[in-house]
Amino acid sequence: MNDDFLTRFRKPPRAEFEANLYRRISKPMTVSTTYFSRRLALTFAAVLLVLTVALAASPGARAMAANLLRQIGVMTLSERPAGEPVLIAPPSPEQLALAEATATPIAPASLSGAPLEVAIAQAGFQPYLPGYLPAGFTQVELVAAEYVDDYGLGHGMGIFVTYLSPTDGYLAVQTTDFDERTQDVPMGGRTMTDVVVKGQPGVWIEALPFASSLVSSQAVNMLLWSANGYVLAVQADQLPLAEVLKIAESLSQ
Repeated sequence: MNDDFLTRFRKPPRAEFEANLYRRISKPMTVSTTYFSRRLALTFAAVLLVLTVALAASPGARAMAANLLRQIGVMTLSERPAGEPVLIAPPSPEQLALAEATATPIAPASLSGAPLEVAIAQAGFQPYLPGYLPAGFTQVELVAAEYVDDYGLGHGMGIFVTYLSPTDGYLAVQTTDFDERTQDVPMGGRTMTDVVVKGQPGVWIEALPFASSLVSSQAVNMLLWSANGYVLAVQADQLPLAEVLKIAESLSQ
């Protein structure tokens, strides 16, 4: 997937939220370009956006799907056709009131340090990192990013770690802390296999659309599960499920 995917499904916010949305999205993220590029972070984030970000939905369509395929944390993987927008439950009146009260952008404090230190400071939690990597894979990026719904409100923070191999292989590990709002994620038509990761139920999802200037692959597979309140994901374009499970089993904070 590339940035065009986001554009195709985006629609303007409702009029009463438009001014507030503009103020919120105009607030810059603190990114340490000394260590990584924002573009690569967005490339990785875009893969999981297929599953987790509310791109566009009318208030009347906010009900969660009746045809449940899987439940991963706050995410309901539903039988709605893959490619339809993810639906996220609307914010509570308290969340909207807080957003209105804090709408004025405040310049974030300048952050410096190693990529891991910066990401932890931005996200507010420690990511899960692998103790095992397949031969040849090396880390190329570690960043934090915020998920924003169609009201312009943040509903989660993620830390994304990307690895590449000399054979054009792509591997990524994501730790996400979502708020309590439920999400309806359309997965109809996808090939999914139930798995267990450290005693927790998970799902292996095949052939998610993917585009990156770093690798030639057009699709990646994703292992998705939840543990200790976090949604965890491992994505790879060349590795089999058995190898990805080995990576997942090695993750720790």
